[in-house]
Amino acid sequence: MVGCAYDPWMRVHPLLLSLGLCGAVLAAVAVAADESAQASPKQAPAAPSAPAAPSAPATPAAPATPAQSSLKLESDAFKSGDAFPVKFTADGAGTSPALRWEGAPEGAKSFAILMDDPDARGFVHWILWGIPASARSLPEAMPRDLELKEPVGARQGVTSWGRERPGYWGSAPPPGSGVHHYTFTLYALDVAIDLAPGANAKEFRKAIKGHVLAEAKLIGLYERKEAKP
Repeated sequence: MVGCAYDPWMRVHPLLLSLGLCGAVLAAVAVAADESAQASPKQAPAAPSAPAAPSAPATPAAPATPAQSSLKLESDAFKSGDAFPVKFTADGAGTSPALRWEGAPEGAKSFAILMDDPDARGFVHWILWGIPASARSLPEAMPRDLELKEPVGARQGVTSWGRERPGYWGSAPPPGSGVHHYTFTLYALDVAIDLAPGANAKEFRKAIKGHVLAEAKLIGLYERKEAKP
């Protein structure tokens, strides 16, 4: 039997063995982490955020409308919504009713009146303007002159019948056409409109446009029954 020389380094020291094992474990962990990183797909970049929607433009304020609550138009002959007395129609004397008003707005420089029939395509029976701001009433049976002595400075236009009928002309609905709503509209204006006597409804409405501070209505109902055979 051949003997071998003893070598002390052939024995592995326990401390060196422990260090060797820890190094091997750390190396294995590093390799596994590297492989995992290579195997995982790259994360896609975040999508850019959408631009903010532009703010909607501000809604413009609605234009002011003439006040209707303070100004009030009345007549001693009838109440608004009641039957229109025959004497003020073509079946009677055909004269204008007495009118009065209250609640004039501050800044009113003059008043104007238009009477029409909305049930006959706005047929106009009366146009009167240039009523002084101090006035609060009109008498019954106003003259049909184009320029009036009372109220001072007041003027009248023509009706839908034509220039041969200026001033007030009473209602004359066709027989059997149902109830007609004869409407007196009082306008409080911020100016004394410069309109020639004998103007028609279109010219009148153009002249007062943008100058109406307030308006009030008085409506009389009238009907001509169809004649029996």
